[in-house]
Amino acid sequence: MSEFTEFYSKVCVARSVKFVTDEASKEEISLLESDQFSRNLVTILARDSEVVAVNLKILPNKCRVYISKNSRWLNKDIRYIDEIKGLMKNLSKDSPMIFEQAAERKDVFALFSNVLEYCSVKLGCRLNKLKKDIKDNKGKSHIKSFLEFLESYEINVDNLDKINEPFGKEISKFEYLMTTACCEYYKDNKNNKNYPQRFLGCIKKVGSYSASVMDIVNYARKEKYKTSFSCIDLHLLDPISDDQPISSWTDIIKKFIPIQKRFENFKKNCIKNNETRERLNDIYGGTGGQLDCEKINHIYLHAELNILTNTDVLSKEHNEFIAISKKCCYLCESYIKFLRSKGYKITVSGGHKKLYHRWKLPDTYSSEFAKYALCDLDQIIESEIEQNTKIIAKSDSNGESPDSDNLKLKYITMKKVSERAFQIKTNSNL
Repeated sequence: MSEFTEFYSKVCVARSVKFVTDEASKEEISLLESDQFSRNLVTILARDSEVVAVNLKILPNKCRVYISKNSRWLNKDIRYIDEIKGLMKNLSKDSPMIFEQAAERKDVFALFSNVLEYCSVKLGCRLNKLKKDIKDNKGKSHIKSFLEFLESYEINVDNLDKINEPFGKEISKFEYLMTTACCEYYKDNKNNKNYPQRFLGCIKKVGSYSASVMDIVNYARKEKYKTSFSCIDLHLLDPISDDQPISSWTDIIKKFIPIQKRFENFKKNCIKNNETRERLNDIYGGTGGQLDCEKINHIYLHAELNILTNTDVLSKEHNEFIAISKKCCYLCESYIKFLRSKGYKITVSGGHKKLYHRWKLPDTYSSEFAKYALCDLDQIIESEIEQNTKIIAKSDSNGESPDSDNLKLKYITMKKVSERAFQIKTNSNL
């Protein structure tokens, strides 16, 4: 068995027995303004279940942007990104201007409308989670406070739980106002320790679209970015995938449990556990003879590693921030720690500690990292065999959303942008 076959085979086995390796982590990081801009772009570029990564660098005579995602680029993706690029260039061309001037522009209304349409499925999902939270906790003080705030935003809270239209629908005025209202409410209440973190997290995610547009407009209108944004050097990285042969689940597990009876008992317990059985079905195609057979595993390079290893960003002198629409998985976080041990300066926003079996090794240091990671994979498998207990994978949906300046006037202006953007969109459809 080659070192890579062993590595990929053990990744599959480790995921099958333990999906979440540890509690999610969050790095305490201090972001530059350009790093925050990267986060804003990630928020408005990630739709549905896609994972997007962005690295943006403000240079003296241009702005260089690398963007990658875990699926192929569609024509509508490229048109959408070109519209964002065009807005940044147009705003910077007319800079400097105050935020309120910038927010009154038709191209800003158009951007806001396009963002909500492009991200409509994800926004709809987040809104439904928030509405469910409101419905389940309607009598609690933090919910009453939030509903009172929505009423001040002219949102009919009496019909809130009835608004549950199918995803992918035409964006209504409700979505325009809700994302802006949530943005403002979160900024005012994010440090309130009396509010449940899950509730605040839901509000933050719904409001992230308005916050991102607000921040993008706020950056592009500044004179200091005039030269950089006049020339945007944009690179969309193609996804990288491969087919990798892997050994059977049985062959790998028997290396850890050579005694047949113990092996059979462990296998039986794995199949009895609903979550483990589902993962075995997903990875190996079944829990019968499929576990005894070699197979081909389709793997792909995760978005953040595509930027790190297929561009010129890796540096031992200058820190590089990679904004990601979801936290790093267990293997990506391990690889980034490995690169840091080599002296490279890289910052991300933590990891969710989940193992994915379709993960692909980057070409950079691939052999060395495979040997480095095999020890950890062995420990994960050995630990689960030893415990032989029910494995429960916890959901981590604390995505990263952008923060913005806590200026009341900006929120009032963005409410106007919400209403004007919806009006223009409605009139254009007549």
